[in-house]
Amino acid sequence: LTKARLPVTLADGTATVQGQIRLPLKPPPLAPGDVSFDFTAQLNNVQSAQIIPDRVLTALELELTASLEDGLRISGPVRVGQVAAWGAWFRALGPGASPVSRVEARVDLGQSFLQEFNIGLPDGSVNGSGTASLSIDLVPGQAPGFRLGSDLEGIGLSLPAIGWVKRPGASGRLDVEGRLGTPPQIDRLALETQGLNAVGALSISPRGGLDKAEFSRVRIGDWFDAGVTLTGRGANRPVAIATNGGSLDLRRATLGDSGGQGGPMALQLDRLQISEGIALTGFDGNFDASGGFSGDFTANLNDDTPVQGTVVPSGGRSAIRIQGADAGGAFRSIGLIRNASGGALDLTLVPAGSEGNYDGVLAVTDLRVRDAPALAGLLDAISVVGLLQQMDGQGLSFSNVDAKFRITPDSLIVGESSAVGPGLGISMDGTYSLASKTMEFQGVISPLYLINGLGSFLTRRGEGLIGFNYSLRGPVAAMRVAVNPLSVLTPGMFRDIFRRPPPDLGQ
Repeated sequence: LTKARLPVTLADGTATVQGQIRLPLKPPPLAPGDVSFDFTAQLNNVQSAQIIPDRVLTALELELTASLEDGLRISGPVRVGQVAAWGAWFRALGPGASPVSRVEARVDLGQSFLQEFNIGLPDGSVNGSGTASLSIDLVPGQAPGFRLGSDLEGIGLSLPAIGWVKRPGASGRLDVEGRLGTPPQIDRLALETQGLNAVGALSISPRGGLDKAEFSRVRIGDWFDAGVTLTGRGANRPVAIATNGGSLDLRRATLGDSGGQGGPMALQLDRLQISEGIALTGFDGNFDASGGFSGDFTANLNDDTPVQGTVVPSGGRSAIRIQGADAGGAFRSIGLIRNASGGALDLTLVPAGSEGNYDGVLAVTDLRVRDAPALAGLLDAISVVGLLQQMDGQGLSFSNVDAKFRITPDSLIVGESSAVGPGLGISMDGTYSLASKTMEFQGVISPLYLINGLGSFLTRRGEGLIGFNYSLRGPVAAMRVAVNPLSVLTPGMFRDIFRRPPPDLGQ
């Protein structure tokens, strides 16, 4: 024990030993190879508080073998605190033998393992139990290095805040490498299982619990792929979450409910996909998930137009308000109106139905449109030459643009919308495919709206007393414009007989 630099009080227990020592009866000195031995022993009621720092190891019965040729080996079932294991410790003996010894074990893996080693995962995130293989290298004067691996069978995992669950019957792979010190250090953690892959490292606080976990890459299903940092904030407080780059796709996201127990989030994403053809890029936001997900962010719409926004809780999900100083740029960015400019944008999206569906309200002031093929086709069809000339020059001005719509992962469904200015009033409803960029819209165009709009109290918003029913169909690049000239003879209150009912956003 002196040569092993260990105290004689290394462990308590009883031993029953038998064996033999062989040596030649000759005058000294004896050469190192002249003496050999072979022993076996049964160790009972073993207890040690020194083999693993800050942990008590106990065993009812262990088996020991020792020989000069095969080294020293102790094996059998043990407990480290409340964690059960079956293991073996080995060390080479004899002249020139390495001072390094090794432990190989099968360990019960579950909630008790996390509690014993103060690995601060949220309560309820682990259920069931499985086994893991554990190897520990014991080097004199150094904290023991360890490697742990498991197929995770029998272990259930859950992260309610992202709606992710691994069933106990599903397999996977967990690999952990680190050092057993005070506190333990985990240099590498790799998890690959049902819908979740993560690679990183974490440190344990000296007071117990998580200090910081840094994952170079976390992939969840097909909707999240980014680097993630988790920072512990003390006992009984949710961790702080930060992302650095990567992507999140709200069309496929399975975000769950944190039950108002979430912590602060600093989210930097290269791309936040809202729906087909609409993404927020260069996303930078700070949020708080305690009492519901809320916060503020800045981003660019489809790599182009800058916007800023606010997120607030809404029915267990999140409502979003987006504002910007360039509404025309926003329309250009999503490919809806390519030659719009200016205008203040105010857009509210409220969750509706399943994930990725939102009811929206849009308000724009002081928008200018020039050289818009659809609008030019309408004005040409009703022979409003003056307005056509304006579109080729400085553009048509609209003091107010308003819309109520539903956005789904692949469609924009407009229930009602209007654009009014001194020269023109337009109403519109219908659908726009974000994937194929095709439209099927209908509405009324009312020229000379400053005068014509005096009778608008009898019609829908954006329509004058005199107006033309129109339709727009087909791809944005080659749409078909149709105007019903007879509709101009119909007073506004009876104009609906020339058009189908608008989409029902409730369905």
